[in-house]
Formats: sequence, structure tokens, C-alpha cells
Amino acid sequence: MAANTDTVENSTVLEQLAFDTKTAKRVAWSDWAFTIVAPFEIEVQNLSYGHLADDHTYRVMIDEQGVPVSCTCPGFEYHHGPNGRVGKHMLAVATVGGPTLLEAARAFSPSHGPTGATETTTASKKLKADGGRSLAENSINTECIECAGLSDLPCFDCYSAGQRELPE
Repeated sequence: MAANTDTVENSTVLEQLAFDTKTAKRVAWSDWAFTIVAPFEIEVQNLSYGHLADDHTYRVMIDEQGVPVSCTCPGFEYHHGPNGRVGKHMLAVATVGGPTLLEAARAFSPSHGPTGATETTTASKKLKADGGRSLAENSINTECIECAGLSDLPCFDCYSAGQRELPE
């Protein structure tokens, strides 16, 4: 198959990478997440570290052909890079992320990203049992039908909105 200069081909990228068997096994045994953060720059997170995955997040830079050329992890800086090899984050980008990820990183343009601020919320706020009412509606001090059937106790929605307190 002839190499197309407009798209990234996985076999061409892998031919340009020097790595050892140990690094390849570590890539295969781990779970990975990728985020394109800038043109030619991919954030790589090793999800195998569980709740410590944020501490194992690095940036891999690729060249114009989509070949990983550097990584911000200490392993690349002190071990792999000086020895002329790629580290596991770079190899993960090339193999697990593959041509689709590499092509997207090459084509990434920050001006085409989402516009405006996005609202960050927690799962507990998304799943809050508010009956579909807005916060403004919840803050209105009206008699609640659910509370009426509970004697002196408030329903959860009225209690959490601060409309009614627990009896003493």
C-alpha cells in the first residue's frame, strides 16, 4: 500500500518508532484515555492507576506526519528519550490511539472548538430528585403536597432546598 502524505498510516508511524518488548507489553496491559489539547499535542492518561490516574497524565507531542516525538513524562526525559526510544505514552498514542487519533491531533484547530463556557456539574446534582423544578421554583415557600402527607416531617426536596426544617 502506498503511503498517503495527507493521512496518517499506522504501519508508517510504527516503523519510525524504536521501542522494546517491555514497553510494548506495558502499553498492552494498561487502559488509556486520550484528549487532544492543542495542534500536534495529545494528553495521555493511564487509567490503570485507578483513582491516581490524574497523577499519571502526560502530554505527547507529534510531528507533522503524526509520529510521536516527545513526552512530558519523567521516563521519557530520563530513560527512553536519551536512549533513542519511545516511552509507553508515546507508543500508546501510536498503537491504541492509532491513525484516527493521530490524524485528529494533526488537524486540530482550537478555533473550531466549543464556544462559550460549559457548566460543570457533579453526578449528584444531575441526579437530584427535584421533580424537574428549577432552583427558583424550589426556593419558593409554598405548601408542598408531599410534605402535607408526612405530618411534621418535610419531604427531601423541601428540606434540601431549605424550605422546611426537621422538627425538634
